[in-house]
Amino acid sequence: MTEILARNAPQTVRRSRPESVLIETYGCQMNLYDSGVLEALLRNRGFEMTRDHAAADVIVLNTCAIREHAESRVIGRLGELSKYRRDNPDLRFAVIGCMAQNLGEAIPRQAPYVDYVLGPDQFYRLPEYLARDPESFPVINLERGTFDYERVLPVNENPWINFVTISRGCDNICAYCVVPRTRGHQRNRPPEEIVAEVQGLARQGTVEVMLLGQNVNTWVHRGQRFDDLIGRVSRTDIQRVRFMTSHPKDMTPDIVARLASYPKLCEHFHLPIQSGSSQVLSRMRRQYTRRHYLELVESVRRHFPHASITTDIIVGFCGETEAEFEETLSAVDESQFDSAFMFNYSVRPGTFAAEHLPDDVPESTKQARLSRLIELQQRQAEENNRRLVGQTLEVLVDGPSRRDPERFKGKTRTNKTVVLDGQTDLLGRLVQVRITQTDAWTLHGTLL
Repeated sequence: MTEILARNAPQTVRRSRPESVLIETYGCQMNLYDSGVLEALLRNRGFEMTRDHAAADVIVLNTCAIREHAESRVIGRLGELSKYRRDNPDLRFAVIGCMAQNLGEAIPRQAPYVDYVLGPDQFYRLPEYLARDPESFPVINLERGTFDYERVLPVNENPWINFVTISRGCDNICAYCVVPRTRGHQRNRPPEEIVAEVQGLARQGTVEVMLLGQNVNTWVHRGQRFDDLIGRVSRTDIQRVRFMTSHPKDMTPDIVARLASYPKLCEHFHLPIQSGSSQVLSRMRRQYTRRHYLELVESVRRHFPHASITTDIIVGFCGETEAEFEETLSAVDESQFDSAFMFNYSVRPGTFAAEHLPDDVPESTKQARLSRLIELQQRQAEENNRRLVGQTLEVLVDGPSRRDPERFKGKTRTNKTVVLDGQTDLLGRLVQVRITQTDAWTLHGTLL
């Protein structure tokens, strides 16, 4: 879609003070990264950031469209935030990201006070649009763009852990997924650009980077594969490297074996299984089988004996029988996941499933199956964590504990959260912690 500007042509606005912008972020790590890039661009243009909604001149919602609930949540949030216009008639609202791309002009129809609707490839132009005459609202720009803006290092509240995008978009057409529609075809950044960004972050004090992409392991560039890129990133001054998310069909045993040769790579693999039934996976158009997935898990366990494996699972996809759901439970039991994002299937307009497959599993059945799955997964997570009691793990201390601000939290190499006592001089340091107790989600330990 081409850029749409209402009414008059844009003009430069003269303002007596820097404007304050508040950004709320929903969805995945990619959205967190984009919000960091946008904040850096806004600061470079003289805008100030705020966390006070009442003090904001501009409120930005960076959105997700992966599930219907995510979009409904943002529409509801816009309604809540509209009250601030009563005290500040000049307050402007921007909706950016995947929901903007997915709903487009429907957003101002549902929320008429929204002034900007910018897709994932156009959000970086928001500082430019903020300087335009208010009479030119609303602005809707859903065009596909380039990577030029990604040379800006994103602002991150956690200076020791940062995200680095290596690709955008997706060329897989999973039956249930809206990502190819919202983020477009996969576009890979050149390795030199990625390595330079990682090295720049390391010089600023970043200890750990997570390489991001809809499917990071499908990254290629002039004959170089994803595992080649991990090698190049590992040769920078960064101390820890992670990546997310991997597509099982593109993660082969030889790639896993080569990844094991890079000591800086953390032992955590996020491998979305989605279903443990080959028949359901076929209907989902996932392009791998149950057997392939379980062999991949075995390969990871063999080359990374202490790795944590996390996953995504959809319950109640079109036509899922009780027997097929039982196959998912058995695959979860065999894989021993450390954590999982688990959802009921919901129809997303514009996907293959919405157009060709009936959503024929009753909601009550979906909910009952989801409850059984959550119970199994939580029990597994608790058992996996209990095995860590008494072990000493490397932890990157990155901030105060959310539940107990008097204590600190950090991440193990396997991406588990650890809460420990300590002083502020621990922040940003890699320390050794003996694990003393656990629950399904968090480890507790003592600094050595």
